[in-house]
Amino acid sequence: MQAIILAAGMGKRLGELTKSNTKCMVKVNGIRIIERMLSQLEKLQLQRIVMVVGYQSEPLRSFVSSLNCKVPIVFVENPVYDKTNNIYSLALPKQYMLEQDTILLESDLVFEDSLLDLLLNSHFANIALVSKYRQWMDGTMVQIDGDCKITNFVPKTAFDFNNVDTYYKTVNIYKFTKKFCENIYVPFLEAYIKAFGNNEYYEQVLRAITLLDKVDLFALPVGNR
Repeated sequence: MQAIILAAGMGKRLGELTKSNTKCMVKVNGIRIIERMLSQLEKLQLQRIVMVVGYQSEPLRSFVSSLNCKVPIVFVENPVYDKTNNIYSLALPKQYMLEQDTILLESDLVFEDSLLDLLLNSHFANIALVSKYRQWMDGTMVQIDGDCKITNFVPKTAFDFNNVDTYYKTVNIYKFTKKFCENIYVPFLEAYIKAFGNNEYYEQVLRAITLLDKVDLFALPVGNR
């Protein structure tokens, strides 16, 4: 198993904090977000960690290399990070997704160790970690059935306050099997980019996939974690 971390974005919403840093280089409680994440991932006995970098990539590469992580780290450069969205950043390491099961994370997350345990110990093969919707949450939502199968990805543009009781917020931590990536996700990713371009989001591909009757993608609520 491997991890892919998307760390190419500019993080403009954080203002001065990301004027000369990527989001994952910001310190939270005295430790940089990426340092915390890598220390959590290296406990999982992964084969490798793939980091997609772009904005301020040299300081990020240098810092990550200085940590001497026990897991081999491969850097993939997104040279057009300022002209694309995360669908392109995920397309860049797609070949790696065809080789191993993958934990996919966005680089600006701060989370308990137990979330990774929850992810890896689940009997579901392909998983999105989610949290029950609360008013302060923003971004992509999902709706699920009684078996925790995702029935719909709800982008910001389709958000409906009448349905908030049915919404779960994506935590932006996923687990995909090699088979799922090879047979479904990567082909859909390539087709979506060909049809709509690079300025899109990888969740839109997942939304299209949930429309297929024979594809099982499950949501795992994180509860109070």
